[in-house]
Amino acid sequence: MSRVKKAALLAFATALIAGCKTTVETEVSLSDLLTSPTKQLAGNLLVEVPACESLEDSRQPSEVLLDVQQAVPGIFSDAKYAECYRKGFNSFARFSLPIFLDKDRDGKLASDSHINLGSNEEGLLSVGVPQKIKAKIVAAQKNSPIGATDLKFTIKVRNDTGKDFTFSALAVFIDQAPHVFSTLTSKAGGAFVVTLSDVSAKAAVDNGGALVLLHKSE
Repeated sequence: MSRVKKAALLAFATALIAGCKTTVETEVSLSDLLTSPTKQLAGNLLVEVPACESLEDSRQPSEVLLDVQQAVPGIFSDAKYAECYRKGFNSFARFSLPIFLDKDRDGKLASDSHINLGSNEEGLLSVGVPQKIKAKIVAAQKNSPIGATDLKFTIKVRNDTGKDFTFSALAVFIDQAPHVFSTLTSKAGGAFVVTLSDVSAKAAVDNGGALVLLHKSE
């Protein structure tokens, strides 16, 4: 492993020690899930940091923010630092990154170096984390005394089908309400937010994929 990669992993471990939580966010339409070919989506990676600014000089970035800026692109391909902001009592470093929507049923992810969403006849929405990303996270964890990375996933789904749409939710939160297995309906022109449960998020990372939304049963 190169010195640059080692430095990035050590920096990520530093961020973990500071208690950072990492959330992958993206948005997709129902028409994309149902009919589009494999494509690239826009996404964000939010990393919680203790502070955006240095305590010694507020004009300078904090050490943890600098560590995160260095580390994230080495773990999440094509991630680009965008900003650091405060929301309530929490501060977040935001990175833009591509998310791949995989529509094929070939048993392979659309990208083996990016977060993937999957949709086909067998499942309306799944989340996949390639082995390459998992390996980098595991390598960083070996340098951190706090254990596993707290990786979250949030997906906004827009109903652009022009009609009400019924689906089933599996081990997720829909608009912050928990669902073990529920049949729900999205109103035409509306939207809902899917947040993976801890179990689903862990399955996405550890097992490479987690099915979270199902087609309506006939």
